[in-house]
Amino acid sequence: MLSSMYSGVSGLNASNQRMAVIGDNIANVNTTAYKSSELSFESLINQSVGGYTGQEIGGGVLLGDLSYDWNQGTIQRTSNPYDMAIAGSGFFMVKDSAGNSYFTRDGEFSFDATGNLKTASGMAVQGCVYADPPANPPVPVPIIIDPAAYQDVSVDENGVYWGITKVTPPAVGVKTALFQAVICDTTDRSVMAKTNNNLYTKTTNDTTDPLILGTPLTNGLGGVEAASLEMSNVDIAKEFVNMITAQRAFSANSKVITTSDEILQELVNIKR
Repeated sequence: MLSSMYSGVSGLNASNQRMAVIGDNIANVNTTAYKSSELSFESLINQSVGGYTGQEIGGGVLLGDLSYDWNQGTIQRTSNPYDMAIAGSGFFMVKDSAGNSYFTRDGEFSFDATGNLKTASGMAVQGCVYADPPANPPVPVPIIIDPAAYQDVSVDENGVYWGITKVTPPAVGVKTALFQAVICDTTDRSVMAKTNNNLYTKTTNDTTDPLILGTPLTNGLGGVEAASLEMSNVDIAKEFVNMITAQRAFSANSKVITTSDEILQELVNIKR
């Protein structure tokens, strides 16, 4: 009886954790570039019948791996000319004030008063100095366009940032290519761990697991679309179905515990 109770408890915990993942997915249905999560489970074996291998009785369920759905989200046009969406594989590289690198598919970018391209949370967006042909791999640097030297900054379909030089009239400014977006990726997406503000951290060392770096549509990386953002890839209908399944599993495991308790009570009453 006690073993069935413990199995039921493990099932309750698993259902509760799955509901937490489903709730997180639903809460982020409108989060830019959010990738939905899926929790897997593994059987727990803790007892053999008669001591023979191959005749084990299950002891419940263990939490397995939490994986991300990397499928492309819908790309939506925006009114911000500096927004950027990745169409295909890859991440933007951004850095905090301490120089720590993070990765994101959320391309909600804008220039601050000093010409630094920043994310919505204030991270410095990394690109490369424009070259034709581009360096392969490119050397990531912060995208900084001096507003005292350039005006009318724009971005094209190749992720190239252009600026028109400021001159004294009647001279005419020259449109100049200054920077280009850098896309990066890993050979194994499982090393990417979610953190706050739509960011990911890489859990392996770059020395043993180097990043794949390139400009858009090079080295197998995706392209970019300016004035656009990638939407969340959460399938709300699927999440509601998963929610019902998790709820039913929770109820069934609760019934296992209460039934085992009733049988145990009957055994106690027989002894009396």
